[in-house]
Amino acid sequence: MGNLFLKQDIFPVIGYTFSLLRRINSELKLSEDLPVLKDISLVGVKVDFLDGSVMEAIIKTLRNSDALFLYEDFAIFLLFGTDKEGAIHLMGQLKDFFGESMEYTVATSPEDGKDELELMESFRTIIKLKFGLDIYSL
Repeated sequence: MGNLFLKQDIFPVIGYTFSLLRRINSELKLSEDLPVLKDISLVGVKVDFLDGSVMEAIIKTLRNSDALFLYEDFAIFLLFGTDKEGAIHLMGQLKDFFGESMEYTVATSPEDGKDELELMESFRTIIKLKFGLDIYSL
């Protein structure tokens, strides 16, 4: 079950997530490259309706390490240890449930940004292009 956060906490939570990954990677000093220790996906989801039962269903599909930030008719998922393909797969399952009333877009680290600032700027640009929304003013 995912964790629901207040929308104003998105920047600190994303920063904290990157800080944890940096610390884990520096302390483990693994010789192999483990995607779970570098991938973070941000998913913007626009749904025509977000009520309590819908949100409960969405939260139950997420893992304990995942976060959800809610706006009026928009949600942002932070998927820890999830690459772009994994995020698209999860959103495909949700889209099957919601049908045409749901649209989404994905930005992933390290592809779309190596740190929290780059990833958030890439995500902000993607959200503006796809939905015409500025996540900084939501």
